[in-house]
Amino acid sequence: MARSRFFRTLLAVTTFVFLFDSCTSFYTAKPVPLTLPSQLKTRSTVPGTEIQVGIKPYNTPHRIHSLFGRNGLWRKHILPLQISLESDDPRPAVFLIHSAYIISNGKYYPAIIPNAVYDISWQAKHPYVVVKEVLYYTGVFLFTIVTLGLGSLIWVLPTPFGEPSPQDSPFGRDLSYKAYAKDVKLQDGSLRGGFLYFALPRKDMKLSDAHLVLHFSQNHEKKPGSVERTVTIPLTPGLHINNNVLKDWVNGFLQ
Repeated sequence: MARSRFFRTLLAVTTFVFLFDSCTSFYTAKPVPLTLPSQLKTRSTVPGTEIQVGIKPYNTPHRIHSLFGRNGLWRKHILPLQISLESDDPRPAVFLIHSAYIISNGKYYPAIIPNAVYDISWQAKHPYVVVKEVLYYTGVFLFTIVTLGLGSLIWVLPTPFGEPSPQDSPFGRDLSYKAYAKDVKLQDGSLRGGFLYFALPRKDMKLSDAHLVLHFSQNHEKKPGSVERTVTIPLTPGLHINNNVLKDWVNGFLQ
């Protein structure tokens, strides 16, 4: 009798822990410093201006996970690329990025918006949703029987595994918050920056022989019209760590 009561209690506690873990998602946004372009290895000057562009790619698992956690960015080969602009030009100007893309192995990969990043990474983080739902409702069934009895089954609980909108997710909001504001006002001594996101093939995450191309439209406050600028920046290859398939499977199931 005592053993049966212990088993029932253990089952109830275990099921509760599983349900709690399935229904909750913890994410803490981490601040990221903005480095002066002159202090970065990857940098360039926008032609015809006194504006420097610095690039810091997050193209290794360690860098991505240290800033955005294990939320599927590395697994889906999303490259967060931090860009910083520093102006020594005495003329205030507004820089609008018309387009940004990476050229790698002769192919072009345009920057994608934070909402698209969230959709792609969410699918990577939750590849076993169907299995989780089966276990979730099995847990609800067993937990209800153990605690309330067979006559009180709960079938109205919503599934916790549907994809929320980016604005309803701390991770989704952080992706948008850290994104580069494409319409940036620069004046002498100012420093602006943020992240651009790119979806690349796995092999191209190394950034070997890759280039970033930025198309700017420059508008001066006291000068009518705009001037088109283009800057091409060779990217620095990063350390590439092969994914462990078993580790990926376990992380994808538990996260």
